[in-house]
Parts: sequence; structure tokens; C-alpha cells
Amino acid sequence: MRYHTALCAQVSKRSGEVLKPSTINHRFYAVALMYSCLYRSGVISANPARDLDLKIPLSATWARRALTREEIGTFLESIDTSTKTGLRDKSLFELIYSSGLRAGEAATLRVKDLDFERRLMIVRGKFDRDRMVPVSEVARDFLVLYLGERIGDPEAFLFPGLSGHLSRGQVSDRFRELARRFDLDKPELTTHSIRHSTATHLLENGASIRHVQELLGHKSIESTVRYTHLLTESLARIHHDHHPRERELYESLGEEYERRLAALARKPGGR
Repeated sequence: MRYHTALCAQVSKRSGEVLKPSTINHRFYAVALMYSCLYRSGVISANPARDLDLKIPLSATWARRALTREEIGTFLESIDTSTKTGLRDKSLFELIYSSGLRAGEAATLRVKDLDFERRLMIVRGKFDRDRMVPVSEVARDFLVLYLGERIGDPEAFLFPGLSGHLSRGQVSDRFRELARRFDLDKPELTTHSIRHSTATHLLENGASIRHVQELLGHKSIESTVRYTHLLTESLARIHHDHHPRERELYESLGEEYERRLAALARKPGGR
């Protein structure tokens, strides 16, 4: 997109240097949000800002996205559990997806933090905000298999490392290595994308925002509401693409509809 290219080359009048990634992110996000609103309102028939490969630094949180159900399925099911490392990876990432964990939260878990029978887990969250979350049956079963005799040691880390437990960076590096192996190495996909996937897929299946907020450990519900924006646009896209009356409307309007849309886009103030 030409606008994004221009932003990356723009020089700040104040500093005399090219714009910082955070500034580019904020400005481009505003434009992307505008297109999303126009699309969801039915003003335009397609969102030109969707699925753009912008090569924005991974530190930009808006550039991250959730994995689709197909992608997370491919990622988890492709992990080879015939080796000890593979079994650990399977247990680790199934647990993250199961309970919407941050990489650092998963890395520091101990055996005593889990109730294997009831499939519940205490997570030591950010800013000392502990929370109780459910664990999927699949994640629990792989953990039991992976832990073996260590399951009897309540102080043992679930995922041991050289410094006692795996670091957040090691978890992220392992995700990136596996993503490359499974043809999922995309700049907008990170370990945190699995947590995004948990929230998005729960909302898609009818979970309440409050439930997702508690699961993720968000202090403010505003942090959770952002997932509904992604869900709404996805629903709007599906509706536009598949509802018979939507398709009949677009086809009946034809070139005249496209001409009016183009004129509207050029008109100051929109509608």
C-alpha cells in the first residue's frame, strides 16, 4: 500500500529522522480501522487493508494476529511427540492454547499449580494478579505423559531449563523454530498469537467477554473488547460473502454500484 510505503520513508520535521515504528503503527492503524468500519457498515464491499503483509516490527502489538483454527490445528498436530523434546513442546503449546497463557506464565508453572483431576490451574499473572483457569483434557493428558514421575514432586517446574525453568525467550524461540518447520513462519505470528487465538476462538464459539477476560487475566475489560473487533469484522466478511441476499444485491447493482462507491470514496466527508 502506497500510504504505508510513504510513512516508512517519511522524515520527522522535529527530529530530522525517519518516523519511529510506533508512530508508523499508530498512523497506519487509524487508516486500517477506518477501512474496517466502512466495510462493517456496508459502505465498501471489501476491506483493502485486510491481510496486508506490512513487514511491521513484531514489537507492534497491533501487527500480531491470532492463528486461524486451521493454523493452530496444523501447528499442534504436526509436533512430533515421539521424542522427549517433542513431547515437551506438545504439552507446552497445548497448555498455552488451552488456557490462553502468556509465554512467561507457562514457563514458570510448577506441578503444585495444577489440579490434574479437576483440570484447574493457578496462574501467576502479571503484576501479581493470580487467577484460576481451566485446562483442556488434551493438555492435561499430554502433561501427565510428559511429566512421568516428576508429577509427584509439587515443587518441580513443568518445563525445566538451565536456570530452573524455560525462559520466555526460549519458549518464543521454540515457537518460531516449529513455525518455520510447519510453513507457518509469518512475521505477524508469534507465541503471543496462540493466546490471541484462545480468546478469538472462544468468542467465536459464544463465550462471553467477561469469561474471556477472567481467563486471560486482563485487569480492564477494554483489553478484552479488542478481540470483538476482530470477531465482528470476520462475521461481517462471512455475511457479505455468503448471505444470498448480499450476493444478489451486489450482482444486481453491478457496475453502477461500483461507480457510486468510487464516487463516494472521492467525496470529502464520506457519506
